[in-house]
Amino acid sequence: MPTILAVESATDACSVALLVNGDIEEDFRVEPRRHTRLLLPMIDALLKKCDIDVHQLDAIAFSAGPGSFTGLRVCAGTVQGLAFAAACPVIPLSTLAVLAQTCVAQHQLDDGARVLASLDARMDEVYWGDYHVAHGLVEARDEDRLLAPTSVSVDEHGKQAIFAVGSGWQYRDSFSMASAPQVVDTSMLPRAKAMLPLAERAWSNGMAVSPDQAIPIYLRESVAWK
Repeated sequence: MPTILAVESATDACSVALLVNGDIEEDFRVEPRRHTRLLLPMIDALLKKCDIDVHQLDAIAFSAGPGSFTGLRVCAGTVQGLAFAAACPVIPLSTLAVLAQTCVAQHQLDDGARVLASLDARMDEVYWGDYHVAHGLVEARDEDRLLAPTSVSVDEHGKQAIFAVGSGWQYRDSFSMASAPQVVDTSMLPRAKAMLPLAERAWSNGMAVSPDQAIPIYLRESVAWK
């Protein structure tokens, strides 16, 4: 089993998690606008707590976006520098997939459930990700998108449960929904520990890439904290 560090700072939350010998340790904090100061000390403290040297890492997973312009840039830059120092590859993951997987973990969702993950993109737009659960992990039903709330459309989904998570759902009155979600949680934030099963799958599928590929996915050219 690989040893993987996960780093997430695409929203107001900042978290790091470590998979080592099948066990997961996480440090999760909601600290708006403090990611630049917190991220490296959190990583260092977690590695020391688990008695892991950076050179023992097989890969570093990171939340690549979409999300806060500043948060994504801090995360990608931190991960790229650390991966070069550790001589290990990186695993970019969609922030919306991480948010959806956080929902799977918190609600213990069954296979077939649908998770609609959305983040407030400001400027009267939302980041939108449509996922379903298979073998305990989320899989994309469509590519992540940047949409005006009035352009969001939720089609029929049979009898399977729909879970709606993320700050973008504050605009749900503007969405067109043929199927109503069973749960709407606008406060849910992506967590680094939810990245690890996704990162392990990517690792097994040979999807780890070189550190110079630690590049944010903005979906828009400029999105900063306010």
